[in-house]
Amino acid sequence: MTRHECRAAALKLIFARLDNETQFDYEQNLAFVCEVEPSDEEKAFIKSLFDAVFDNIVDATQILAGYLKDYEWSRVYKVDKALLLLCYAEMNIIKEVPQKVIINETVELAKEYSTEKSPKFINGVIASIVGENNGQ
Repeated sequence: MTRHECRAAALKLIFARLDNETQFDYEQNLAFVCEVEPSDEEKAFIKSLFDAVFDNIVDATQILAGYLKDYEWSRVYKVDKALLLLCYAEMNIIKEVPQKVIINETVELAKEYSTEKSPKFINGVIASIVGENNGQ
């Protein structure tokens, strides 16, 4: 699996958990969302993304909601929430990949898995966060 495919798997797992928090089985869902069996290294990467999101979901949600312009977090499409949470976690918690790469990957995932308007929306929210963090 490529890193992009691993991020897509993590996105699907995050979405599934957001959709059904009470009856979520990580291993069962991992097997379902992966088209090919991930290697141990790939499984570790996917798990690190997933854990970074859900170990920090309360703080991440509050921070992300603060960057929505004239919009409520509760009204954001669930897949867009999953994309924003994934991006936030990889940029601010894991911090192993350059931000530009993470942003590009997130926008590409939005093009693949969300609405036509979502890539622009996702990019705008992320740009606001990065701009503020870089003092712009």
